[in-house]
Amino acid sequence: MIFIDTNIFYNAFFDTKFSDSARRFIDKNHKLVTSSTVINELILVSVRDLCEERYGTKNHTSFKRFIVDNGYGPFEKEIDAIFRFLDARCVSLVPVNDDMNHWRETMLKYRLLPYDALIASTCFSNEIMKIATFDRDFRRVDFLEVVEF
Repeated sequence: MIFIDTNIFYNAFFDTKFSDSARRFIDKNHKLVTSSTVINELILVSVRDLCEERYGTKNHTSFKRFIVDNGYGPFEKEIDAIFRFLDARCVSLVPVNDDMNHWRETMLKYRLLPYDALIASTCFSNEIMKIATFDRDFRRVDFLEVVEF
């Protein structure tokens, strides 16, 4: 079982310099898992970037205002495509670790941003020892093996 971080999905879904390796990795591996928080971040970052590209939103406030005024209709095609992409590759969701003490300890011990600490803590609580990510910070987490591409 391999946990997939947001940046792998993002690079697989959008054309970037890392797209080929992210797509190959996802397409050749089975038993891929992620969490609802990763899907949440994937959608947020994707829609935010598309909104900036298409409508010129430059910061969180202008992005939020756009969504309040226009909803997600302008991005419905891409949001649906993200879910189809995940479904087609049989990516399973694992429960997020709601133990705030473990999350906090993981954040402090490994010097991770809160979101990354939540991912690491979720991997720990689900006995997942491998993570696919382009984020080097996870290399500091001694119970996780960062999968090489």
